[in-house]
Amino acid sequence: MVVTPRALEQSTVAYYGALLSGLNSKLEAYGIVSRVVRVIRLRLLFNDYSAPDYLPPVLEVRGADRRLRASVTVVRGAKEPAYSVRPTDGERYYLFPVSEGAAAVAFVVGRARDWQLTR
Repeated sequence: MVVTPRALEQSTVAYYGALLSGLNSKLEAYGIVSRVVRVIRLRLLFNDYSAPDYLPPVLEVRGADRRLRASVTVVRGAKEPAYSVRPTDGERYYLFPVSEGAAAVAFVVGRARDWQLTR
């Protein structure tokens, strides 16, 4: 099943991007390569203008060989947003509340068998 992300308000996208940037800096402390990807969808039709759509940002986590190991997004939860971690080796999503970001970092670091933890 493929889930197509919905467009969000620009302020929500900025907030989610800030949460992922914080997670990115924590992963960098462990020597793990990752980057936040922000997506803006533009509709280019002749004589038809529409505002750009802002899609949820994604944190791409890569291994020592620079291959994608996991994707992390932020999803709306019942009480607070949560990190949704999806390893590339399966179809499962793992949810971690934003307030427990350390658990998400530990999970991603634990799944990374080929990363060199030199820092």
